[in-house]
Amino acid sequence: MGIKQKMFLLLWLYMQQTYFWMKNRIVLFVAGCIALFLSSCLNSDDQEYDVPKDCQLTSFYISHDSILGGELDTVKFVIDQVNGKIFNPDSLPFGTEVGKVVCKVTNGLGLVSIEVTQEALPDSTFYWNKEDSLDFSKPVQFVTKAYDGLSSKVYKAWVNIHQVVPDSMTWELYTSNVLGFPVKEQKVITWGEEGNEYYYMYAQATDASKGYSLHSSSVSNARSWTDMTLNGLPAGEVRLSQMTEYGDALYVPTTKGALYRSVNGQDWTIVEQTYSIKALLGAVNNEKGLGQSSFLSAIADNNGTLDFIYMNKDLEWKAGEAVHDGFPVSGFGSLASYSSGSKQNSLTVVAGKDKNGKLLNSAWGTMNGGQWVLLTDQESDYFDKREGVLLSAYDDKFCLVGGIDEANKAQKDMYFSRDGGVTWILSDTLAIMPEDYKARGFASVLVDKDNFMLIFGGKENNNANDLDQIWKGRINRLGFKD
Repeated sequence: MGIKQKMFLLLWLYMQQTYFWMKNRIVLFVAGCIALFLSSCLNSDDQEYDVPKDCQLTSFYISHDSILGGELDTVKFVIDQVNGKIFNPDSLPFGTEVGKVVCKVTNGLGLVSIEVTQEALPDSTFYWNKEDSLDFSKPVQFVTKAYDGLSSKVYKAWVNIHQVVPDSMTWELYTSNVLGFPVKEQKVITWGEEGNEYYYMYAQATDASKGYSLHSSSVSNARSWTDMTLNGLPAGEVRLSQMTEYGDALYVPTTKGALYRSVNGQDWTIVEQTYSIKALLGAVNNEKGLGQSSFLSAIADNNGTLDFIYMNKDLEWKAGEAVHDGFPVSGFGSLASYSSGSKQNSLTVVAGKDKNGKLLNSAWGTMNGGQWVLLTDQESDYFDKREGVLLSAYDDKFCLVGGIDEANKAQKDMYFSRDGGVTWILSDTLAIMPEDYKARGFASVLVDKDNFMLIFGGKENNNANDLDQIWKGRINRLGFKD
C-alpha cells in the first residue's frame, strides 16, 4: 500500500471514530434529558402533600331567638380546647328552656364532619349538619373529624342555667335548742381578728339567779356553742341589745346609767365618767371618710335633760346637741354605714320608743355622733310604728325585718332602703321571710362573709322569752360564683 493510500485510510478511521463519538454525545445528551424527565415524574409521585388536620371548634354561640324570646348574641360561650369543654360562664335565667336549641359553630379548615350525641336523648348519635336543633337539657357531645381520617377531637358542651330564682331569698332553720335553757334576752356579736373570728352570745336567763352567761361559736359553725367565763357585769341591769364595739373594745350601758367596757369580751369593768348614760346609740369605727373621726354615740341624762354625747378614739366624751323630740331612746335598730366613695361614714337608728314611751317609725342619722338629723319625712308611713327591729346592711342596702308593733304583736315583714334610710320599700315577693319563721323582734342579726343573714333568737312579744333558734338565709344571686 502506497503512502497516499495509507494516509487516506488513517483519515477515514479518524473520521469514523469522530462520528461515533459525536453520535454518542448526542445520544447521551438525549438519554440524560429523558432520565431527568423520568426522575422528575417519579419524584412528583413520591412528594407528600399536607392534608388539613385542624378539626377544632373555634366558636360556639346560640343564634336562634327561640330561647328567652329574644336575641342571645350577648351570651358568651367559652371553649376549653385543652379539656374539651364548651359552656357559658354566666348562667341563663332560671326557667330558661333549652330542650330545642339552635346553635352555630365555626371550625378549623380541616374539619370534615361533626358527630353529635345528646345525653337527653339516648341512642341519638348522628352526623350534625350545623342546622338541626339540639337538646341541651343535658350535656351534648361533639366529636369532630378531620380530612386525614385520623385526627379527631371530643367536646362536651352544656348550657348553664340558674337553678333558683336569683332574686329570691332562701331561708332555713339553721339550728334550734342553742343554749338549752330559757332566755329572757340575748345579744350576739362578731368578735376577734379577721380570719380568727367568733360569735359571742351574751344571754340573760329567765332564772335571775343565773345572771348573765357568755357562749361562743366559730363563725363557720354556729350550731356548736361553748360556754365561756364572764365577769364583771351587774346582774339584771345590763341593756344587752345596745352592746356596741368601738376601738377594739366592747361597751354596754346599764339601766342605772353606768357604762361598762371590755377588751376581751369576758372581763368587764365600769367606765369612770361624769355622764349618766341613758342609751348607747352605736359607733363608727372607720376613719377613712374625708378626714372623718371615729366616734361612739350615746344619750346622756342630765337631771332629766337628754343630750347627745360622743366619745373619740382617745376615750374622751364631748357634748352634742339636745336630743330632739321624737328621737328613740330604746328599742331602736342601729347600723353603721361605711362608704367606699366620697361620702362620709354614718350611723343610723331606726324605729324604737321616744322618751315619752311613744313608738316610732322614723329613721335618724349622724356623721359625728353629736348632731343627728331626721332622715325620713315626718309624715312618712313606710312601715308601721314598732320597736325591736332587726336592722342590717345587706345587698348594698339597709334591710329592716320585723319588730313588735303597738299591739305588742311581732311582725315578719321585710323592707329595704337604697338611700341610707331616707325611704323604705316593702319586699313582698321574692325576698321575704318563710311561712314557718315565727314573727319576732329584738333578735340579733349578723351577715357573714358568704352573704348569709343570720338571725339569733328574738321575741314574739315584749313579755315572751327569747326564741332558742338561729335562722339563716341568703338572696340566691349573692351566692353565685363568678
